[in-house]
Amino acid sequence: MDFSGSVSLLGRPSTDTEVQALMSRLAILRQPEVALDENDGSVLSAQDWLLNKKLGVELGFEARAHLLGQEIEDPKNEPMLLIQIYFYCEHHDVGPYRGSLPAGLVASDSRIATRDRLVEHENTRRSYVRDTWELPQFQLIVGYANGGTNIGFVSCQLRPPPMPADYDDIALIPSTPNIISALGKKLSDPQLRLMFSPLRLEQNLEGDEGGLVARFGTHLGLFLHFRYLDRGRDLVLTHVLFFREYEADGARWPGALPNGLHFDDSPEVVFRKISAEPVKHHDEDFTGDAIWIFPEYTLQVLYSTMSNCILRVQVVAPGVLPIA
Repeated sequence: MDFSGSVSLLGRPSTDTEVQALMSRLAILRQPEVALDENDGSVLSAQDWLLNKKLGVELGFEARAHLLGQEIEDPKNEPMLLIQIYFYCEHHDVGPYRGSLPAGLVASDSRIATRDRLVEHENTRRSYVRDTWELPQFQLIVGYANGGTNIGFVSCQLRPPPMPADYDDIALIPSTPNIISALGKKLSDPQLRLMFSPLRLEQNLEGDEGGLVARFGTHLGLFLHFRYLDRGRDLVLTHVLFFREYEADGARWPGALPNGLHFDDSPEVVFRKISAEPVKHHDEDFTGDAIWIFPEYTLQVLYSTMSNCILRVQVVAPGVLPIA
């Protein structure tokens, strides 16, 4: 059966008649829903995945409010949007998809052949373990099997709407070099307090394990962590975290990133820009991270191994371990 045309349904609610027809063709009986904790009713997951192992197609749904970075006020009645479709060509414990693939791809395409087919979108490609392209209609991710000699899966994913930082808030942020220069300074330091006073640092500090944290994630994609060092009595700025949009349930950090990085850099580009060998480098199925130690700070980069982009950059005062 051919399901390649189903990518046109991305963004539609699960109740849409055509989405329901797609689920029927896939013999999927369960409706997608927000997963709730049985004890307190809190949201455990705003996403739901429905798979037909025999046909090799999986549908991913997400609560509309969560996709837009909003609170889910009524989980049981929250619309679930179709956000991702997987076509499994060669995948453990899943039958191979036999229909046509999106973008004219063929299951037997090698990594080189796949890139050749998508050459008109070459300027959007981000690569690492997998390849990612930004097509007009959706984000296309291709995973490979057998050392890149054929396609393992094709994923078509709805792009969430952009979430830039608030224009008025952007005018208040210190420069990234100035923020980094404040690492190791006491919270009581007059220069530090003056630098962050436009962000109303004092009003945004709250208790956190080991000290205090100021979370500016919603509007600026920025966290500032203050800790006690070497059994000292004074809180010190030890960790600064810069987030991509949605990673801290809010906007993307609008300023520069250290070491010339950009959030849209692929892991390949990150390792080119930072030529020094990381002291730690670890990849998992969906994310990876690397750590470098420089004289002025320790740098940690957390990235997606699916979308091949930076999710978070953390700078840490010398001698302090990054936050996991």
